[in-house]
Amino acid sequence: MGDSTAQDEVRQVKKGDQYHHPDLREAMIRVAQELLESEGPSSWTVRAAARIAGVSSGAPYRHFADKDTLLAAVATRGFDDLRTEIATHLDTVGDDPYARFGALGEAYVRFATSRPGRYQIMFGRDILNRALHPELCAAADRSFASLLNEVETAQRSGVLRSDTASAAVAAGAWAVVHGLADLLLSGRLNDIADGDTQALTTTLGRMMFEGLLHREPVTAA
Repeated sequence: MGDSTAQDEVRQVKKGDQYHHPDLREAMIRVAQELLESEGPSSWTVRAAARIAGVSSGAPYRHFADKDTLLAAVATRGFDDLRTEIATHLDTVGDDPYARFGALGEAYVRFATSRPGRYQIMFGRDILNRALHPELCAAADRSFASLLNEVETAQRSGVLRSDTASAAVAAGAWAVVHGLADLLLSGRLNDIADGDTQALTTTLGRMMFEGLLHREPVTAA
């Protein structure tokens, strides 16, 4: 989502071509996204992004007060892209709650492992004070709401147990896929995943979903 455009921009500058952009703010977000993936969250600078975008080092500050503000814009875009990717994947599996839970996990892990730089910005501590960026907070809330909506729908249909608050169930599901993504990115699950992260995600999702299925309470004899 924007990756190829940013890569084209990077290649243009490296070739010495003049880079024109009608929207500097959008160009800076795209270039920052590319640098986060190629250089890592701790190595890139606003100056480098400006150079790749073909503008002066001071030009980005017309739109971003500081590096934190640019990072917040990148993270905001990331959460919106994640929500869109989840929705797109859900459209392919129909209405079955079991399949939809699996699709949620697969989309989340795929997003994280294919965009590790942006994923770290979205969930890490690189942004000093997220409360100063209401657009970022709103985008993160929208992303979580897509998961919460699936939980509430499954609870209303009687598929998922309703004796646990929907927000708690959604938080538990998020913790599972988020933890899996982090472990995969760190390389700690390489042997277990054996190159098939989708299969591992599906297995964990099934285990979690089955634990939340509606069942009659067991009574003591």
